[in-house]
Parts: sequence; C-alpha cells; structure tokens
Amino acid sequence: MRRALIGGGLLAGLGGLVLAGALFAGGGSPRGWIDGRYQQLGAGSYRAGQPPARVASDLVRRHRPSDRVYDPAGIFLRYRDDVVVIAPDGRGSRVTVLDPDRAYRTYHGYVGGRWGGFNGRASTFRGGGPGTGK
Repeated sequence: MRRALIGGGLLAGLGGLVLAGALFAGGGSPRGWIDGRYQQLGAGSYRAGQPPARVASDLVRRHRPSDRVYDPAGIFLRYRDDVVVIAPDGRGSRVTVLDPDRAYRTYHGYVGGRWGGFNGRASTFRGGGPGTGK
C-alpha cells in the first residue's frame, strides 16, 4: 500500500512538471511577453529600441510562430491567437499585436498571398469567378 502511494505521488509530480513545462515552453501567445518587455504606446502598440530583425529574433526564440513573412515594410509573425507586426520606426521598431482577422484585413497586401485564417472565412475561401475544380 505504501509503495503504491509513493509511486502515485511520483507520477503526479512528474505529470505536474510536464504540464508546467508545456505551459511555459514558449508556445502560444506572445502578447504578455511583449507587454512586459517593450514600452506601450497604445492598445496593442509598442516601441522597441532594437531594429525589427533583432526584435523578431528575440520573440521567435521565446515564442515560435506558426508562420512568418519578411518584407521591407516589416516582419509579420503569425500565432494562433495573435499576429505580431514588427516594423521599422526610426532607429528602433514599432511592435503591433493584433487578432488574426484584423491583422489579415489590415496587412492583406503583405500576407494575403500566403496566409489564410486558422479557421473561419479566410481558411475556406477559394476565390471567385468562373472555372472548374473548385
């Protein structure tokens, strides 16, 4: 009986460690990390003193995006619940965090050929016009 309790306690502890590791491994939304690291300018908008490539590198090391687009206008990092846009701003960067739908509408010219949505309209839209094979 005593061995079973000790074994069960060890398994529960190991399960807790695995869960904590999964929660803090860097996946998911980077919004909180950005909020604690950069100067907030407004809702979802921040100022970073480093150039866009450096800001993106730091963020990607901490939170791996599901997709990314590099453009002279900025770096677009796509996450499940957020899109982070890192654009040049003087000697530093402007970091903007948007929900995916708004980001897609706002930056369609940069990401429209590459990104659909994780779900919803953009995921299932197959274009319009005549033609077969749709």
